[in-house]
Amino acid sequence: MFKRILLKSLATTAFGLGALGTLMHYQPDNRLCAANKAPEQNKKHRIWLRSENCEKLNHPEKLFLCTGNANRPLAEDIAKHLGTSLGNALVSKFSDGEINIQIKDNVRGKDVYIIQPTCPPVNENLMELLLLISTARRASAKRVTAVVPYYGYARQDRKMTSRVPISAADVAKLLETVGVDRVISMDLHCGQIQGFFSPRVPADNLDGSAVLLDYVIENTQIFTDPNKIVVVSPDAGGVGRARKFQERLIARGFYGAELAMIIKQRKAASQIERMDLVGSVDGKDCIVIDDIVDTAVTFLAME
Repeated sequence: MFKRILLKSLATTAFGLGALGTLMHYQPDNRLCAANKAPEQNKKHRIWLRSENCEKLNHPEKLFLCTGNANRPLAEDIAKHLGTSLGNALVSKFSDGEINIQIKDNVRGKDVYIIQPTCPPVNENLMELLLLISTARRASAKRVTAVVPYYGYARQDRKMTSRVPISAADVAKLLETVGVDRVISMDLHCGQIQGFFSPRVPADNLDGSAVLLDYVIENTQIFTDPNKIVVVSPDAGGVGRARKFQERLIARGFYGAELAMIIKQRKAASQIERMDLVGSVDGKDCIVIDDIVDTAVTFLAME
């Protein structure tokens, strides 16, 4: 899912368009609906396969795509669909464990896109991202865009108790300090993380449900009864995300789609003390919309 949305976003931002506009420029009459699926012979044009019809770059020589060690296959697939290849960037380690970065191609005056999620090991991948941005900036790149599908430390977006950091804001400041010009992420834990960046550094938060929605419509056989679907938010903070997905389901013909939510009380991180259900799920198929699955404790407790 990350790949399908980021591919299109990367192409459009390369041409100076907004990343969010990528997911919204499709005409309503081309959208898939529950009662009006695309014919099998047109499978390659189906909307949820967005990467299949990704725009190719007209001037790939003006761009430089690179990645660290977090998810190289993702970066390679993005480059392939854009009709180009990854640049030559060395990301290794010294004997004492320090990260060694060297961009071997000339990036002077180019738009540099660094594709690097901060997935586990979070600190190592985050440091690679910071050093890659710094290296590109010091090499006189025209613009540096960080494509971060998973934004590390996003859960620490506010002070829930005394004497704790707001780590999501601190990561934003680190990215700004090393010279990033734009950040593209996906399904941020909360939208206000975009506000941790200054106006000089736009932060785009892509919505993954655009792909998930069309996948659900293409595979209605996974439901016992498509008219009995409940979209469930696993916590109060994700109700807005779940509600948006429910409204999109209704707009596409799933008129019986309902909404439910879980109210959680935690003892500590990854330790749930109590869960209460708001809404009815009896005899219905549930679609749980969440942004992070870490230990899956929430899903196990929901069972």
